Amino acid sequence: MNISPRIKDAAETAVDTLMREIKGAKAVVISTEDGMELAARTENTAQVARLSAIASSLAALGAVAGEESGLGQCENVAIETALGHILMLQARHDEADLIVSVVTGKDAVIGQVLYFSKQATLALQRA
Repeated sequence: MNISPRIKDAAETAVDTLMREIKGAKAVVISTEDGMELAARTENTAQVARLSAIASSLAALGAVAGEESGLGQCENVAIETALGHILMLQARHDEADLIVSVVTGKDAVIGQVLYFSKQATLALQRA
């Protein structure tokens, strides 16, 4: 899949913005639906490829769950763990469907994470 430089630049900008704006952000990865990483910032670079693959799988499960339940397209998947949160949002663009994944510590305010992540998703959809 070929992704235009415009989309890649928008992904880099979104990652930088999310890491800067979200208190407690540990990782932000933007990938294609099939798991190809476009942009990432993380405390631990080893987790980027895994997070892209996990996000791809969870987005697919969310899509099936939304359609099968008659609720429509999946917009996001949120996971709360003992040590933090993982939020994955769909960014649907004419060129490619993207997944914005944000990993935070427990100190993050989930409403703030969702707000800034949705803003980044909208920016990617308009790119």
